[in-house]
Amino acid sequence: MAIAQQNIWLETDALGLGGVWFGIAPMEDRMEEVHSLLELPENVKVFSMFALGYPAETRPKQNRFVPERIHFIEN
Repeated sequence: MAIAQQNIWLETDALGLGGVWFGIAPMEDRMEEVHSLLELPENVKVFSMFALGYPAETRPKQNRFVPERIHFIEN
């Protein structure tokens, strides 16, 4: 499910749209609340939500790569 959600996000960005991913699972209370709010059938489980649309503003891309956070384990 996470990979599918990531692909949706990538396509959203490619189309020039903005988006935000809301993680719902595995928190049962959130899963039940969203399930009830959207009036979903009993056989449907909520994993996440993704809101998308045209951004109200644009921001420069940020480079958040921190090489010190990469660790290698050698055998």
